[in-house]
Amino acid sequence: MALPTTDEMRARFHDLGKQREQILAKAAPIRAEFESFRKKQDEISEQMRPVIQRMKEAESPLYAIDVERAQISRALNGKTGAPG
Repeated sequence: MALPTTDEMRARFHDLGKQREQILAKAAPIRAEFESFRKKQDEISEQMRPVIQRMKEAESPLYAIDVERAQISRALNGKTGAPG
């Protein structure tokens, strides 16, 4: 099988470029829709930041509670049924 000539490679290069442009043109409306959703997502993420921070602050004592409960559970060999 012979290798393509320089002119054949150039022609193929330009043919692939045309194919690429056609695909991008066909996908453009879909990409625009995607970017619209992405912008909304970014806006929502920005609005969520202070809420996430307040949630982390409100729930921060849980870590110490969970650590202590785990230590007690290990000491009780997992037998943590209700006292009494």
